[in-house]
Amino acid sequence: MSTPSPGAHWQSAEPVEWFLDRRQERLPLIDVQEDLIKRLFERHAHDVERFLDLGAGDGALSALMLEIFPAAEAVLVDFSEPMLTRVKRRLGGRGRWHVVRGDLSAPAWRDGLPAAPYGAAVSSLAIHHLPAERKRALYREVFALLDVGAMFVNLDYVSVDGPLHGLWEEQLVANALRLERERGGSRSAQELESDLCDDAEEDRPDPVEDQLQWLREAGFDQVEVHFKWAEAAVFGGVKPVAEGR
Repeated sequence: MSTPSPGAHWQSAEPVEWFLDRRQERLPLIDVQEDLIKRLFERHAHDVERFLDLGAGDGALSALMLEIFPAAEAVLVDFSEPMLTRVKRRLGGRGRWHVVRGDLSAPAWRDGLPAAPYGAAVSSLAIHHLPAERKRALYREVFALLDVGAMFVNLDYVSVDGPLHGLWEEQLVANALRLERERGGSRSAQELESDLCDDAEEDRPDPVEDQLQWLREAGFDQVEVHFKWAEAAVFGGVKPVAEGR
């Protein structure tokens, strides 16, 4: 049996429509996580003239970043055409932004980028589709593109052991069931779970502890977990100023 390409599920319009429909109510604690990212960048004393949004989707995280840095240029990287067709709807005339069609599963995603360095990099619910070694390499690639003092923050789905395993998916289904009933729908929790887990075989989450180590190996400093709830995590690091500068 062949292994699906990372993120191939998102080449279809139907799952994209589902994901973006009432996103803030559907995804567990997404509002808390995005508010935390906003606070992180507001409190991090570093000018951002241009930033990277990896696996940007329709630009939800770019919209948040442009609120914080209205004069910055957003560079959105994704390879899902159904997602990218929604970027203009999300961002509209909100500052400067530029779409790069790139697949994070290979180093060539960088080929169409505007010139580095970048003052920040962010990602939301995208990198978990990559296998471990590719995540590790991607963190090195991102590090190389950043200006010194720039911060990288990843909001993602990670693997967990113990009693909280599966809690994120359970809450996702509970949220979907509530929205289904609000609309007068009759699908059961089991039916919704089957729909929601369609892309489960494409998910390749790794423990957050492993990913913190990969960030350190890439060269990042101030590496830490900023938020953690079951499989939901916000983590990252800062590119340090080189010694002697």
